[in-house]
Amino acid sequence: MTTLLGDAVGELVGRDEWAAVNALGRPFVVYKFAATLDGRIAAADGTSQWITSAASRAEVHLLRAGCDATVIGSGTQRADDPNLAVRGDDDPRLDLSAVAAKGQPYRVVVDTDARTPSGARVLDGSAPTVIAVAPDARADHLSAAEVIRIPRSDHGLSVPVLLESLYAKGVRGVFLEGGPTLAGSFIAARLVDRVINYVAPALLGAGKSGLLDAGIGTMADILRLELLDIARSGPDLRLVARPAL
Repeated sequence: MTTLLGDAVGELVGRDEWAAVNALGRPFVVYKFAATLDGRIAAADGTSQWITSAASRAEVHLLRAGCDATVIGSGTQRADDPNLAVRGDDDPRLDLSAVAAKGQPYRVVVDTDARTPSGARVLDGSAPTVIAVAPDARADHLSAAEVIRIPRSDHGLSVPVLLESLYAKGVRGVFLEGGPTLAGSFIAARLVDRVINYVAPALLGAGKSGLLDAGIGTMADILRLELLDIARSGPDLRLVARPAL
């Protein structure tokens, strides 16, 4: 079994490109999503666990560890109640010694109206947690997390201000795990620097698309990507790309 170690992870999350983006005063953004061959990330009934293989899911923990913060939206939080802390004791490929040295990455939930429940797994204390809410949201029940106030935008919260706030906390690389609405906001703002797509050899035919409302209404505005790498991850494919110049 191939071992995925620090150097390989750095290449996948584009670490050699971080400095140029950080010079702009924001973190480098890696957008990861897992989908079927027909581009679905959940079935018609909303179930999404598990589209990809155990090998791919374990690999994602190492990619999280390669960044400073893992970011999801409130829809993903409510649908899946993920923990988001990095773990690797379930896959011998993974060397997570870097996590032990630097500590767990931030877990960030973008939650405009502070709907994350007080019992959410992301608040369990296994990693530092930041909840980004609107200035007028009532968030007294989120005392287990650091709450930051971000201005509203036309679609939730302001992505540029969110990234500026995370950068001020020392976050230089963000691992964006969605869901599709939040990812669409990042794409619409042209604030995604790398895409990692795990594709499972499976079909759903209906269900949630991997990306929603990305501000692209015509082919003239399509976001073209430069494909950097194609590899196997268990039975799945892993595609790595970045916005084309």
